[in-house]
Amino acid sequence: MAEVVLVRWPEEAAAGAALALEGTPVLYLLGPHDDPPEPTTILEDWVRIPGDDRDLQARVAMLERRVAAHDAIPRLDDAHRLHYRGHVVPLASADARLIGVLIERFGDLVADADLQTDSGASIRGQMTRLRSQMRDIGLDVDRVLRRGYRLQRR
Repeated sequence: MAEVVLVRWPEEAAAGAALALEGTPVLYLLGPHDDPPEPTTILEDWVRIPGDDRDLQARVAMLERRVAAHDAIPRLDDAHRLHYRGHVVPLASADARLIGVLIERFGDLVADADLQTDSGASIRGQMTRLRSQMRDIGLDVDRVLRRGYRLQRR
C-alpha cells in the first residue's frame, strides 16, 4: 500500500496534486489562516497545524483505509509503468501496448484480433509473462479460449 505523503499547503500544492494523480495518498498540512484546498481525488485530505497529533494520525489512518478500499482501475503512464493500488510495475513497450488495450476495457473481454501486434510477436508468450506480473499486484489476466483476454481484479 502507498504511504501517505504529508505536503505543506499552499507551498507544495503542485507536488501534492501530482502525487495524488499518480495514486499516492496526500495529506495537506495547512497553517491556521490558510484557505483549505478542494481535493480532486479521494486520495487527498487536509488538516490544520499546529493541532492535536491525534487529529493528524486520524486523517492519515483514514487516507490509508481509503487506499485499501479504493477500487481504482489500473493506469498506464507515458513511461510504460502500470500503476495500481499503490504498486508501480515497469513494462516493456510491447507489454505496455497489450496492457493498455486491456485497461481501456478493464473487466471486459478483449478479442484476440484487438490484441494482435504488428511485430508478429506471440501474444500467448507475452500474456504468460504479464499474468505473473499482474498476479503480484492483485490483478488477473484471464484467457477465454478462442475468444480473447480479460484484465480484472483478483
